[in-house]
Amino acid sequence: MQTLDFRHFKYSFATHAAPFDAMAGFAPLAHSPHIGDLVVAEVLSIGKHSTIEDRTGISRHIFPGDRIVGTFGNRYATDQYEGYVPQHMPEEFDLLSVGGVCGHVVSQHATMAQPTRLRFMGYVTDLQGQPVNLKSFGLPCRSANGTCEVILVVGSSMNSGKTTTVGTLVRALSQSGFRTCAAKVTGTAAGKDARYFASCGAVRVLDFTDAGYPSTYMLELHELLNIFTTLLAYLQDENPDYIVIEVADGIFQRETRMLLESVRFRAHINHVFFSANDSLSAECGVRHLNAMRLPLRATGGVVTQSPLAVREAEEATDLPCLSIERALSGEVLALLGLNPGTPAHYPAFQPKVLQPALT
Repeated sequence: MQTLDFRHFKYSFATHAAPFDAMAGFAPLAHSPHIGDLVVAEVLSIGKHSTIEDRTGISRHIFPGDRIVGTFGNRYATDQYEGYVPQHMPEEFDLLSVGGVCGHVVSQHATMAQPTRLRFMGYVTDLQGQPVNLKSFGLPCRSANGTCEVILVVGSSMNSGKTTTVGTLVRALSQSGFRTCAAKVTGTAAGKDARYFASCGAVRVLDFTDAGYPSTYMLELHELLNIFTTLLAYLQDENPDYIVIEVADGIFQRETRMLLESVRFRAHINHVFFSANDSLSAECGVRHLNAMRLPLRATGGVVTQSPLAVREAEEATDLPCLSIERALSGEVLALLGLNPGTPAHYPAFQPKVLQPALT
């Protein structure tokens, strides 16, 4: 086992749940990689990612010859990479994300550069020489039993405006005196979104990395539900009025679909906002969410960059399509039943009716 000298390694954001004193060294152990295994790698060549986020979220440049500490995980990103944990101990692999998630790229968007290439140097080990995995340091699983209202933000795809919608909802509520928390339940490790939520006024922000997962692609439903209820429970400790949560990618993506189809997940949701790229995706998304009987309040996202597209979306869905300016002007509060003035043809606020928690 070689000793980890913190001065000569660049630690990625994905490792932040593991304390430094748990990482004693690294060694080329002969076992197949698992999701969450911490890994030491040498940068061989720079491709898409010329920087990584460090454990605090600061962007740091990387160069050939640098030694970085990341973690194995899967990635689902329609605009970037599809990547997976290697099935066997690899000699080389790819940097899948700026947050330090590593694996093998199997497909990529046509406009995407080749991935940054890494050489395996060893698994991070503890004082006993055992591999270190992020799951050992995640928040202990808990059930969510609070009384605050939960707002869910989902969207039509990656980069449809979900994160901006979450931040805007947090701003609208916080500026009106409501204590608000935020969480990102699924996705791939990166610190940018959580920092944005905090900047918008969230009193506490958590994501799946706090639960011990570098990414959520290809997890089973029980793992996704444990992440969701655990994050919700810890945020409820802050006694918020509202918790705004984001589920990554589009509603047809595997994990997003699994959560939306879960009665146990839906039982916690009081309000839903849908972020769309255009009016067609807004109509499709609203139709699918209505079929699930979810409490949908409005659409928004990238579609709101065009006033004409907003009109199309509102005509197609009979729901408000909220730009940032409209959301902050008071329309969000009206849609949540917090003040009068909701247009008569939009769905009136309805209290949540809990469904049995089955799956």
